[in-house]
Amino acid sequence: MKKKELLSEEKKKKIENFFYYYKFHVLIGAFILFFVIIFIRDMVTKIDYDYSIAFLGDYSMTEEDSQALQTWFEEHGEDLNGDGQVHVQISDYSCPDEEDDGFDPQVFAAMQTRFIVDVQEGTSMIFFMNEENYEEYKDQGVFPENEEDYVSIQECQGYKDAGSPQSASEYKVALRIIDGESGLSEKEEIQDYYSANEKLLQAFIGE
Repeated sequence: MKKKELLSEEKKKKIENFFYYYKFHVLIGAFILFFVIIFIRDMVTKIDYDYSIAFLGDYSMTEEDSQALQTWFEEHGEDLNGDGQVHVQISDYSCPDEEDDGFDPQVFAAMQTRFIVDVQEGTSMIFFMNEENYEEYKDQGVFPENEEDYVSIQECQGYKDAGSPQSASEYKVALRIIDGESGLSEKEEIQDYYSANEKLLQAFIGE
């Protein structure tokens, strides 16, 4: 056997031995690297929303109607986070009641959890809701109690500009309440966010 062939065989054995003794280390390293890449990709592509607009109804809006309203808010909102773009998230917490068709207890629980977290953290300040949800939540100190503080979406200029999305036609809109009890009113960033939402809602109403 030639010297070159002997060296090649020896190199091959060394590589085989390396993978035999360190195969688990290599696999674990590759596994960690995979999740690091996924994490970095998600962080780079993640949207940092300037506003979150919440909807509470019995059934979700159509994708087309949701997009129409989102587009209107993005065109009239401000770049609150300074990234050069205005991004608005439509948070639709609508879900049928237990006695309604299409009720799914797991979906209902998930929507309720998301809604509660939103309220606790002050993610959304502008809330659209139908009559049933207004009656359910009006006495809980989160939303205005008097119906006069709400504006029917059909009377809003922004709704008309967005093409009067039919699946949102039964909603009324108001700003949520932030008070000392929730602790949100004590946070300066929440106060600034609330003011920005108040201005955006006024534009949507047409004031």
